[in-house]
Amino acid sequence: MNPGQSTRSQSPHNKRIESVDLLKGWAVIVMIETHLVNATVTQGIAESGLFQWLKFFNGLVAPSFLFASGLAYAVTTRRKVNDYLAFGKPLSRQLGRILVILLVGYLLHLPKFSLARMLEGVTEAEWLVFLQVDILQCIAVSLLLMQMLLLMVRSERRMYALLAVLTPIMLVVTPSFWGEGVAGRLPAPLAAYVNGLHFSLFPLFPWSVFLFSGALTGYLFSTMRKTPEGDRRFMRILPAAGLALIAASFLLNPVAESVYATYDYWRFGPPFVLLRLGIVMLLLSGMALYEHRIGVGSGSAVTLLGRESLLVYAVHLLLIYGDFGTYNFRKAVNHTYGYGEAAVATVALLLLMYGLAFFWSRIKRESPRLKTAFMIAVPAIFVLVFLFGPGE
Repeated sequence: MNPGQSTRSQSPHNKRIESVDLLKGWAVIVMIETHLVNATVTQGIAESGLFQWLKFFNGLVAPSFLFASGLAYAVTTRRKVNDYLAFGKPLSRQLGRILVILLVGYLLHLPKFSLARMLEGVTEAEWLVFLQVDILQCIAVSLLLMQMLLLMVRSERRMYALLAVLTPIMLVVTPSFWGEGVAGRLPAPLAAYVNGLHFSLFPLFPWSVFLFSGALTGYLFSTMRKTPEGDRRFMRILPAAGLALIAASFLLNPVAESVYATYDYWRFGPPFVLLRLGIVMLLLSGMALYEHRIGVGSGSAVTLLGRESLLVYAVHLLLIYGDFGTYNFRKAVNHTYGYGEAAVATVALLLLMYGLAFFWSRIKRESPRLKTAFMIAVPAIFVLVFLFGPGE
């Protein structure tokens, strides 16, 4: 395909897959803005009314990313489902990719990136931060649970039928898992996956609901797009489902407040989950419509960021929060930026991350040997720096 060719010329079987990367790419762009703004703006800005609206908008990033991850899993797994039912190389590679996501998630929260400094002592609070469940751990474990479910029931159709039952149950019981005594009976590494009372930002309850819902949507998408009429029906069903979930969220909130003993609308309330899930479905509908009507060029910067989201996620966090010798960007800025400075820094970081994504995608496409060399050399350098780097 020529660099500027639109996806409209592709076969019907391949149409609108780009909308998944569009959703991921949008989430990556807003994620970078979210992390940079939260790390830099003044306290006065952070407490303003305008910033609260920005926080709500930024709060759609994680649901979108999780939903798109589940959708991508369903679409790609459908092509290799028989391979994933056998304990062979395809399944091993699939599990390996998921475990890499899990490993990166934990490495990003190492208390100190130096063995010498860790041997000097790590506080209990630092270990709890290391064990917290961030979005990468949530994605990885949710995907592993789906993969285990597929192996157990031995059928893609049965797996998604069971997931369609388990997902709403998981949503309904979420507040019950946020009680003080629930996770207290579990070891800290497991308790972190149950609720957010142990520093976790994205425990499985309720965040896996977004990923599982995305997977169910992806399965529906894959089965319906076999025919042009099915394709059109899906395009009608998706926004209707999003609007229905938004309406349900407002209707159910008064009931939820009176039913649950432990309830926090903004942190884990089922109605708030439904509200954001509905908005994400509307966003996906808009992106699918854009791809269908206008088309997405193969050189799209947004879809490129979506395809390379893991790399961009890890590197941008290191640049904002990581220690480089005695320098730490977040500590150096120390919440002194206004909106203008934060906007300039966001654009600069986005351009840098696009350059990184473009560089890596080109290496993967044009130089497999160089790709292999990078995949060996970069982890090796990190291990060597961790083991033998200075303790100060």
